[in-house]
Amino acid sequence: MLFSPLNRILILALIFFLAACDGALKEKAKAFNSIEFTPHFNGESLQCNRDFAMGNSQWQFNQLQFFISSIEIKVNDIWLKPTLIKSSYQTEEIALLGEYCADTNQENWQLVFNDIYEQASQIRFTLGLPFAVNHLNPLTQESPLNIPSMFWGWQKGHKFLRLEMTSANESWLFHLGSVGCKASSPLRAPKQECLYHNRYTYQLPISKTNNKISFDLSALIQGIKLSAETSCQSSPENKNCQQLIKNLLSENSLFTQPAHYKQESL
Repeated sequence: MLFSPLNRILILALIFFLAACDGALKEKAKAFNSIEFTPHFNGESLQCNRDFAMGNSQWQFNQLQFFISSIEIKVNDIWLKPTLIKSSYQTEEIALLGEYCADTNQENWQLVFNDIYEQASQIRFTLGLPFAVNHLNPLTQESPLNIPSMFWGWQKGHKFLRLEMTSANESWLFHLGSVGCKASSPLRAPKQECLYHNRYTYQLPISKTNNKISFDLSALIQGIKLSAETSCQSSPENKNCQQLIKNLLSENSLFTQPAHYKQESL
């Protein structure tokens, strides 16, 4: 069957059009709908129960878990509030990230969105839970708000961050949460915001090729000599807690981007 020159041109144009559409679909498939968090210490990636050097000692974390909430994505200079895919680690608005080494079912380092954000340039989130969520009955809440190891009690609410570490001769922990919460008893939820809510907000650049965030343990424990005596359960009078809170507020942020991603963004 012979084709006229015009038909040949039309057929070639159709082939190019279909190829372009296929390329666009593949590019869209590459658009990210998740962000991966990774714990680091002085640039070294950390894993459950694996030793890392700190001074003259070898330490490892046994539990490192934290809640994030109030998540926003900046797209074309507009801040959007994404919906998270519901799972054992996420409701539609909050997520539990990290790992509990004694329980292989409690490991999640990924924040997963319900939508694809191709033009995303920034992410903003809060370490901690909103007051309205923090003091609800955990027995009636969906996962991950019903995990016992992340809950203090109705009066104080959840542990926003639970970090527990051991060395050959020492142990150390940091439990971050709201304190100064007034209620009629420890088994009752406060009606007003706690005196020290201990929620902290962070903002970082992101993109399709830059969707990893580091939990920088070295920034968190800067100025702390780890031992059982320097452990902290968010008491505002405790000098070690004061240093840890200072570190959470520092420009040397708890959440950063891995070095190779920083270099790519220059």
